[in-house]
Amino acid sequence: MQRSSPVILAVTLASVLAGGSARTRPPDPLAPTRAKLDALEACLGKSDSLSTLRKGLLWGWQKQGSAPTLEAPKPPPAPADYLDSLDRDVKACTAASGLPDEEQRRAVLDSVRKDIAAKADDCLRFGMGRRVPVSIRTVRGNQTENGWQVFYKWACAGPLQPEEIRVPNLTSPANIDLPPGVYSFRAEKKNPAGQVETVAPVTITVGSSPTVPLELPVQ
Repeated sequence: MQRSSPVILAVTLASVLAGGSARTRPPDPLAPTRAKLDALEACLGKSDSLSTLRKGLLWGWQKQGSAPTLEAPKPPPAPADYLDSLDRDVKACTAASGLPDEEQRRAVLDSVRKDIAAKADDCLRFGMGRRVPVSIRTVRGNQTENGWQVFYKWACAGPLQPEEIRVPNLTSPANIDLPPGVYSFRAEKKNPAGQVETVAPVTITVGSSPTVPLELPVQ
């Protein structure tokens, strides 16, 4: 019987071990986040806001007063709606790059940059991938008025207008947790005559504070 060479056996064993290691290596849970950040950088170019957000989302921040380590544990993946908001930024940036009107293109790209800056600042202050509690009250004069339905959307300038989303509960307050960013809020309600009254949109930055209280003035 022909015997195998020790060299061949060693190479074969190394190949099997390498193949087994590759098969059992778990997928990177931060890969979707990294891909969206890479796409934004490819569209917008490098910026301090994107660098800050990348560090916060992919590596996390060293807690104040904690002992330095060679390799800090990676943060958990951002929530699904946070990733959706990054994906929305990517799509808006890509679409804006194809707009023939330079002013419209600049307006949309500026909206994307403002959204990224809001996320980066909140990430630096409060940690990665946070969903910010927003509490909305409707106020007529000095009195809180209940029963208004609140709608919100990403505040994007230019022709690329996102769809409005309804806050599940009525005022006051209506409560929603949102990824950091710049949003437009409005409210509407049917009066006793069956006519729909509306509250004019109010644009605010969600983030950079533990919670966001918002008052919508009823005229």
